[in-house]
Amino acid sequence: MVNSVSDEEYRAVRDEIKAFLAVRPDLTAADLAQYTTLADTTVRSFVHGNGVRGRAVVDEMKRVIAQAKAGDILLPGGSQSVAITEDHSKKVRRVARQGTFYEIQTSRKVGEVLDYVAESRTIGVVTGIFGMGKTESVKHWRGSRGRNVDCAVLEFDEFTAADKVEFVREMCRQFGLPTILGSQSGGRMFRALVDYLNENPCLLIFDQCETLRPRVCQVIRQLWDRTHEAGCGVVTLAAPILLARLVAGKMVDLGALESRVGIWAPLTGITREEFAAVVKQEGFTEVDSDAFTLWYRMANGSMRRLMRSIDLLRSKHQGKRISEKTIEGVAGHLWGVSVGKAAA
Repeated sequence: MVNSVSDEEYRAVRDEIKAFLAVRPDLTAADLAQYTTLADTTVRSFVHGNGVRGRAVVDEMKRVIAQAKAGDILLPGGSQSVAITEDHSKKVRRVARQGTFYEIQTSRKVGEVLDYVAESRTIGVVTGIFGMGKTESVKHWRGSRGRNVDCAVLEFDEFTAADKVEFVREMCRQFGLPTILGSQSGGRMFRALVDYLNENPCLLIFDQCETLRPRVCQVIRQLWDRTHEAGCGVVTLAAPILLARLVAGKMVDLGALESRVGIWAPLTGITREEFAAVVKQEGFTEVDSDAFTLWYRMANGSMRRLMRSIDLLRSKHQGKRISEKTIEGVAGHLWGVSVGKAAA
C-alpha cells in the first residue's frame, strides 16, 4: 500500500527526531508540532512511539526535522542573534584530516563562531553532546586561522564552576595578575582583571560551561559588559543542557547572559555522510548496510565514540566484513549497552 511505512523507516525517523531533541533540550515535541499540519498529541505520540505511524505523519515529521536541522526553524535567540547549524544534506566524499583530527562540519562551525565573536566582540554559545569535538575544534582553530587572535581558554572544573571568587582568581592566574586569598577578595581581583582586559583585549573561551552555577554566569556577563567595548569577546562551549537553561530564562543571572548572546551554534555532531567518509578513509570498506546504520546511531554524533570504535574494530576485525552483530559487540564492549534491534 502507498500509505504504508516500513518498520525501518519509522524507526529511522523517530531515532532522528529523538537524537535532535537530545541536543536541543530547549525544545519539545509540541515545538515541532507548531510547524506541521499535525496535532500536538499526534506529534507527541509519534515521538514517544505510541503507535502513530501513517505515511502522512511520517512525511510531515521528516519535513519538520529536516527544516529544524537546517536552521530554517526553531533556532534559539530568534531574530535578535545569529544562529548556525550543520548541513546534514551536504554530500561528502572525503573529510580533510590533519594528524588524528578530522575537520568535519562541526569543527568548521565552531571555528565560524570563534571568528564571528573575535570580530564582533559579542558573546557566542556553542552546544553539543560530550565527545562531539568542541574542545579539539578550538585547539584546531587556534593552530590554524585563529593563530593570530589573542585568546585565553579556561576549562571549568568543579571548583571554578561553583565558586565565583575561585573563577575570578583563576582568570587572574591566566594573565599573570596578583591573586588574593579569601572569599572576600573577589571584588578587588575582578576590578584588576577588568582593567587588564581593557588594556589588553582578547577572546575569552570558556569550556565545560554546562557545569556553571548561575552566579558564575553572572560574573562572565559582567566581565563582558565591562570589556567588550575595548575588544573582548566571549565564547562558551557546553553540553546541550546549558542551551535549555539559558533559553528558559527562569533565573535572572542566566537571563542577563542570554539576552547578550550574539551567536548561537546548537550543533549535533558528525553527519551521516561525514561518518561514512571517515569510516572509508580509515580503511573499513566492507560494512553491511544495517551495520553502518547501527554504527552511526550508536555514535550519536560523537567523534570520540566513532574513533574509539574504529580503534577497537581495527585491532579485532581489520580486513573482515563488519556486520550488525559486530557493531553490537563493539557497543557492548566499549559502553556496556545494547543497541541492536531488540533495544530499538
